[in-house]
Amino acid sequence: MMAGISIVPDLGYLGEGISEGLARGLLVCFGGENLTGEGMGIGSVAIRCPGFTCFSRTSKDSPGGEGIVIRTFLVDTRMSWSILGFVSPSLTRSIESGIGAYMRHPGLQRLLMVPVMPLRSLFGIHPVFESIPPTAEVTFTYQITGTAVDISARVRRLAGPVGTVCLLNELSADCFVTGWIGGIVPPPPGWEELSRERGAKSLYDPVHQIRFSIAAISTSPPLQSKIFWGREMGEDLGWAGFAVEVESPDGMVVPNEVRYRIEFTVGGLT
Repeated sequence: MMAGISIVPDLGYLGEGISEGLARGLLVCFGGENLTGEGMGIGSVAIRCPGFTCFSRTSKDSPGGEGIVIRTFLVDTRMSWSILGFVSPSLTRSIESGIGAYMRHPGLQRLLMVPVMPLRSLFGIHPVFESIPPTAEVTFTYQITGTAVDISARVRRLAGPVGTVCLLNELSADCFVTGWIGGIVPPPPGWEELSRERGAKSLYDPVHQIRFSIAAISTSPPLQSKIFWGREMGEDLGWAGFAVEVESPDGMVVPNEVRYRIEFTVGGLT
C-alpha cells in the first residue's frame, strides 16, 4: 500500500454493468474507494474461440507467499448476443467478426460507437452469458510490491481450439478518464494497439492523480503477442485498461507462460 492505493484479492466482487457476474482479477482501491467499477480487474482472462468470446465465472485462490496471490480461472462461459429477447447465432457471428475489424481501425472506433448504443436499445440487442464445458484453465500468479503487480499467466487448454488468449487489466472508466503521454492527452478509443517502440502510455485518474500503465511483456514459448490500451463508456459498460493478446498459431498451441507488469504511479506528474 502506498499513498492510499491498495491492491486487493477480493473474490467476492463480481462487477457491475454488462459484465456483472464474471470472475475478476485483483481490485484496485484508493482510500477505501473501489476503482475497479465495470472493469475486469488486474489480471483476468477472455479467450476468443471460433465464433465466440469466452470468459470465466469460476475462480479460486490458492496459498501463495507473502505478497503473492495465485488465482485459477476456468473459462466456462460463452458470450452470445440476443435480439428482442432471442439468442441469435448469426448476430453473434457478425458481432464477433465486427470486433476484429473494430480493433484493427482505432481511428474509426469513436465514430463507429456513435450509432451502436442507440441501435442496441432500439432492437433490444444484449449480451447473454451461457455456461459451457470449460475450454481452458488459466492460472495467474500476482506478486504485489507496493503499487506494482508482476503477473505470470499460465494457460492450459481443456477442450477445442483456442484462437486468442486475452489477458485483461481493466478499471473504471469513471475514474481513468484521460490518457497520459508526458502530460494529459485524450483517452484512447475502444481499443488501440500500443507500439512497444514508442514509449510508455498511461491511463490517468485526475481526481486521485493516479497513472495506470503496463510494461515488460514476454511469452513462453515465443508466440505472436500484442498490447492494447483502451477505454469505453456506455449505458451498461465503463472500463479503461490494457490487454495482452497472445495468438495461437493453430488453435492447439497455447502460451505456457505470459509475463507482464502493471504499475500505478501516484502524484509526481512531471
